[in-house]
Amino acid sequence: MDNLLQYLINLSIFIPIIIIMIVVSIKVSRANLENLSIYKYTKVIDRTSLNKDTNVFVLKIGDEGCVIVSSSSSIEKIKDLSSEEVKVIEERNNRKNLKVNNFKLNKIKLKKSNVKGENNGDTK
Repeated sequence: MDNLLQYLINLSIFIPIIIIMIVVSIKVSRANLENLSIYKYTKVIDRTSLNKDTNVFVLKIGDEGCVIVSSSSSIEKIKDLSSEEVKVIEERNNRKNLKVNNFKLNKIKLKKSNVKGENNGDTK
């Protein structure tokens, strides 16, 4: 009986400690992985799907870049890009992302104003 009681006490003490250690280690490793991705030498600037199995990638490798076609059976390098061409593509993507984000924000604002308008109309 003493052994069982001692076992249960040890179990109730050490299991929460182990769970806390697992959670902390996951949070620390996730933060480290995010920091590592900031300093990558290669970066996928753009990806376009041509069909189910074929994709076109624009990669930035250092200052220069390249265009790659990837299918389920092969990968081929189509073109090398200069640093100026890579900058132009990155700027175009940044502008496109800004437009999409602004559109989403405007859509959210419209929904909120519609909800407020409906609430004001219901209080008659």
